[in-house]
Amino acid sequence: MNIFVIIDETSFYHPQFLADFLDKTNDQVVGVGVVTKIPEKHNIERYMVRNWRYLTIPEIARLGIRKYFYKACDVFQQFVHNKTHWCSVRSVCKDFDLDWFEIHNDINQKCYLVRIAEAKPDIIISSCSLIFGEALLSLPSIACINRHSALLPAYKGLWPVFQAVRNGEEYTGVSIHTMERTIDTGKVLSFRKVPITTNTSVSTLYSRCFEVSTDALLEALDNIRNDHWQGDATGQRPSYFSFPTAEQWAQFRKRGGRFI
Repeated sequence: MNIFVIIDETSFYHPQFLADFLDKTNDQVVGVGVVTKIPEKHNIERYMVRNWRYLTIPEIARLGIRKYFYKACDVFQQFVHNKTHWCSVRSVCKDFDLDWFEIHNDINQKCYLVRIAEAKPDIIISSCSLIFGEALLSLPSIACINRHSALLPAYKGLWPVFQAVRNGEEYTGVSIHTMERTIDTGKVLSFRKVPITTNTSVSTLYSRCFEVSTDALLEALDNIRNDHWQGDATGQRPSYFSFPTAEQWAQFRKRGGRFI
């Protein structure tokens, strides 16, 4: 199958996820759209800047150190061959010699739709913060599918892992699902559970979700290839969340939650 990937340029998790998928898949990746600008409504970094007071001083320091480490790492790795780790999605695209382009704010602009259509994808894989319009959803010959860090249909929306910790869940996880016009709906094609253990930070849990995402994605593609569409039942009740409120941050801290 011809695969087109639309993915956020977030150095913490996405580069290694994309590289692992490219290394393991037998399908043809015909292009990548790298989302480098996100509208403020869905922009995690801007939310964190506005709400820095909810983080502890050590958490702020760790976030800053990690951000600038990845920036320096990405510059240094331009001179490294035979990499096993990547620090930006763009560097992955370059090293795997992919046809890629940047996306700013709105994936549904005609210029982006034309470029994606030219690649003639059978499947569009999404792991990004942008909302797909009807034209994009109907563009691939088979389906658009999304990677989401939750056991759907529970924890649709933003910051699902944070919300799972806040609610005292035993598990979070990752779901690969077909995409519809409504956010994080559709049939769950595959999923993986990730245990939430005591004192494990949200950042670490996200890392674990991304570590199991590649195998979940490969399984979902096999299910599509074998015309297995009914989906796996996670046994979860539907729920949806936006960015955390002050009350939700207080509940998260009361449970001993750590962000990073």
